Amino acid sequence: MTQQPVGLLPEPLVEDTIVEVANLPATTVERELEQVVTKQRDLAAFVAAYSEDMSLEAIELGFYMFFTIHHMFQNAAGGELERIRGGRVERCLDQNEDLLARLEGAHEKFIERIAEVESSRQPYVMRYLVETLIEAPEGDDAVPLTEEETGTLFVVLKTVIDVFDQSLEG
Repeated sequence: MTQQPVGLLPEPLVEDTIVEVANLPATTVERELEQVVTKQRDLAAFVAAYSEDMSLEAIELGFYMFFTIHHMFQNAAGGELERIRGGRVERCLDQNEDLLARLEGAHEKFIERIAEVESSRQPYVMRYLVETLIEAPEGDDAVPLTEEETGTLFVVLKTVIDVFDQSLEG
């Protein structure tokens, strides 16, 4: 299926998708996640490989977020997303890792500016990522993440966002 260019995912679509997925019964999420994993085999393998050393809770959170992000882009596209191949994932991951390596030791204001520019392609999806991982609410549902798990999930899921975004460019 050829997809039409989508561009910026609007804030209402992102917010509605977050609520929609949160309200799905766990069995539905599991069933639909299995379908996404089958359709997006390379991308799911990437998420699994980079989260294999994490706690079970962190892995589950990562895959839940992967599912939610996929759902956002699928809703925006109005149908199935193209299969993301491993080569595209690796190229995007390399770009994200290079960016993070260049930011090590950088001044905080510079990092904030880079983060602003980097999130400008899909700012509402990136806000979901940041709020869920870094500014996660405290409480009974909170998933305890180590600093390393948070950083790894951020890079992995930013890569997921980037490859879906690229696939919808047309």
